[in-house]
Amino acid sequence: MKKIVFATIPMQKITPQHYVSEENKSIEYEGKVRFPINAVLAKTLAKDDEVKVVRIVTKSEFAQENVDFQKEELDGINAAIGAHITYDEVQNEFKETSDVVESRFRQIVATFEEGCQIFADMTYGPKTLVPVLFFALGFAERFFDADISNIVYGAIVHDENKQAKANTAALYDVTPLFYLNSLTSVMEAPDGKTAIERLNKFFEL
Repeated sequence: MKKIVFATIPMQKITPQHYVSEENKSIEYEGKVRFPINAVLAKTLAKDDEVKVVRIVTKSEFAQENVDFQKEELDGINAAIGAHITYDEVQNEFKETSDVVESRFRQIVATFEEGCQIFADMTYGPKTLVPVLFFALGFAERFFDADISNIVYGAIVHDENKQAKANTAALYDVTPLFYLNSLTSVMEAPDGKTAIERLNKFFEL
């Protein structure tokens, strides 16, 4: 099964951090990374895996430097694993206009392959990127029979000088939010009250 990885690229300079996952230790990597998705891949990739990494780039002064860092970091991790990795890019200007959002969505869905396994990182990028990625992954699940394996978000506490505080890097697995959205999209009920009751029963399982 082809693995497709969406790696968001920051617009600013970033430093390596050790990301701790409170809820999902299976994706917690012992090393430091600039890109949280690389921590996930360090724990999930296997020898001879076919992997396509799609970097989602918002054009900026540091964009190319960070694109290079992302590849260098993942290639370094993969040296001990032996997966076969190719790289692709989705690029857009730093604008939140409808034409840019539409372009980003269309570029992302064009990278899907039938029956692929998808990993995604929502740490960096403009605010509209999060819903765009969720909509795109829903499209992949429905029309490409894709398996949405991990969607992650990295968070760091910064001080008053905008410097990362030590030991504050957290890695959140937000995949359940994606599947909650999938559930509510296909749920049927005669009215809102009944829908809430059925949803509450689901959470009680």
